[in-house]
Amino acid sequence: MEISNEIMQIWLPLVVAGLAQASFSLGVSMLTLLSGHLLAAPESTRRLHRLSLAYIVGSLLTITTLLLALMYLLDWFSMTSGEQFWAILTGASVGVGLCVILFYYRRDKKGTRLWLPRPMAEYLYMRIKNTRRAFEAFVLGIGAIVAELIFIAAPLIIAANLLLELTGWAQIIAVKLYLLIAISPLIILFISNFRGRKISKFQSWRERQKRFLQIAAGALLIILGFYLLTYKSLGG
Repeated sequence: MEISNEIMQIWLPLVVAGLAQASFSLGVSMLTLLSGHLLAAPESTRRLHRLSLAYIVGSLLTITTLLLALMYLLDWFSMTSGEQFWAILTGASVGVGLCVILFYYRRDKKGTRLWLPRPMAEYLYMRIKNTRRAFEAFVLGIGAIVAELIFIAAPLIIAANLLLELTGWAQIIAVKLYLLIAISPLIILFISNFRGRKISKFQSWRERQKRFLQIAAGALLIILGFYLLTYKSLGG
């Protein structure tokens, strides 16, 4: 495959898939809440850095495991190059994108909330509030990814399928690139905490931009779907 075709058919959609996954808010919301509670506690700064890092490692390990498992399964069932399978992924990407735009946030008497059922949201809030150990933060990082599998499964499967078209060092670099993009919001928040930036400013910005972030996440998936339809399903 020529370099230009490889960029258009593999690297560019891989980056868009990573950005789509990075756009989802649950993981960032949980880390933000964790940071806010920890800053109110004694010896808060040191504990905040330790628990935030454990949370990020839990999320990263979960995404890595899911991505590698999907790559193995797709390769095992020889589903990487079929146009029909790419057509299914295209439809899934567009469908999930529409669901994100329509349902990712819900409005009630208390304001705009994530799609999570209230009992689950309340349970996660209590777990975050009571987290004081690195292992607990690590498990929360895992839980944040698992809870959003219904939305992130599409970009993960697309990324896994794209990665199987690469070999050797190119594949390794592409895996690392996808993972870096996928957890970039968590890294940015961790760096902000490390530098002493106020969490309240970040929280207020996210509150103001909820609708924009929701549309952006859905639009990225829809764009990715139509892009794959052109370059993969139709052999563009």
